[in-house]
Amino acid sequence: MEGKYNDVELLFIREVLDEFGDDLVDRLTEEVEKRELKKSGDLVNSLSAKVTNEGINPKLEISFFGYGRAIEIKWHKLRKNRRAFNESTEVYLWGHRKKRLKSSSKKAKDTLWYSRTAYGSINRLLSILSTNYSEHEQERLKNLLNRQKIRLTP
Repeated sequence: MEGKYNDVELLFIREVLDEFGDDLVDRLTEEVEKRELKKSGDLVNSLSAKVTNEGINPKLEISFFGYGRAIEIKWHKLRKNRRAFNESTEVYLWGHRKKRLKSSSKKAKDTLWYSRTAYGSINRLLSILSTNYSEHEQERLKNLLNRQKIRLTP
């Protein structure tokens, strides 16, 4: 199967994605714990990253329990609904502003644990992929591939 990248480049991308995936899972775990989104360890324990192939090209898959993403989606919907009926609407309809009560209750939890962490680190991944593929790295990977081929030949 002919692809866009040669074996050395594919090995480099695979190694970078594997390392980046491990780092991302660590960051996501920290975010879940910091924001106290866990009642049990299920969400934290379900976080995993693996590099698979889509055709010949490597692909990073991050997985976790679906309710972890639902927490974040629910927060977005809640914020959207709050914005729909804002103070300017009240002024227009009733001609006055509603008195603000001092909130003694806890602040709402910021549940953007996945989006900010995962999507916010994509530029770092692109930077690593574009700048760390040096001649020294190419030689290291070529030697690694040659050792694997020698080991596999009878």
